[in-house]
Amino acid sequence: MGVMVCQKCGLSDSSPKPLRCAKCGAKDFYESAPSVFAPNKTDASISAPATTSQEKTSAPAETVTLFDKYGGVPTIAKLVRSFHKEIMLRPHLAAYFDGIDLEHLAEHTVKYIAYVMGKPAEIYTGRDMYTAHAKYHIIGLHFDEVADVLKDTLTHAGVAKADINTIMKRVEGLREMIIV
Repeated sequence: MGVMVCQKCGLSDSSPKPLRCAKCGAKDFYESAPSVFAPNKTDASISAPATTSQEKTSAPAETVTLFDKYGGVPTIAKLVRSFHKEIMLRPHLAAYFDGIDLEHLAEHTVKYIAYVMGKPAEIYTGRDMYTAHAKYHIIGLHFDEVADVLKDTLTHAGVAKADINTIMKRVEGLREMIIV
């Protein structure tokens, strides 16, 4: 069984039908599959990926997005924290974030990575990539380094190589909107 996740802020709730989000008060939730990064140790049914033919026929593979496969917003939020932490350790990259509200940035990054991993587009409501990055005059070398940090973060978190390749292709598609 999955976890119910608030569509507005991404807070997970273990109750089967939450009425309101404890963090933001929203009423809209979606069910997210358990994370393959940290499956619930007490539930033996999710400790390993399902492989029976009965399970395959009940949920076609094409309906499972990377977003669902890796646990939705709670997992992506952890990845984004690791990603931002690594970026901030590099002074030449951290300089791009001077004067930026990092908590607000993290929220937008989570929403965007969720979108890149297959969450429906209407969830990402931030500015377009060109508008959000134009004033920073980001150079290609720094774009590449940030992409490498993201790839390393995903690898360290246990994301499958094929899934990393899919995510990185989508990120590479942003190049012309982000660099000067």
